[in-house]
Amino acid sequence: MAKNTNVETLCNRELLEKILSIVERQEKLPPPTHEGRHRLYDNKSLMEKLNIKEKYLKKLRDNGYLGYSREGDKYWYTQEDVDRFLHRFHYEAFAIGDELPKQEGGGYV
Repeated sequence: MAKNTNVETLCNRELLEKILSIVERQEKLPPPTHEGRHRLYDNKSLMEKLNIKEKYLKKLRDNGYLGYSREGDKYWYTQEDVDRFLHRFHYEAFAIGDELPKQEGGGYV
């Protein structure tokens, strides 16, 4: 039985050394940035970002308006997917000049 315990200890030590090696390599890597096109969103984070409900997000996916990746029941959206969607449905402002017309009572049209 003592031999088996030594083998387990050796395996545990090797496993711990491998884990520490991975952690050390990770610490040497530059920190991940959330800028640019490398950002990933899951359903919850994208719903918060766009301020929409799950049913509407599903409708955007199902109708092909929003690109996504799927693994099982988990959906992932890249920043590029989101940018493409927003660009596709973007409308340019059509008012001329820098000032909005004033209405009676100080409101805007």
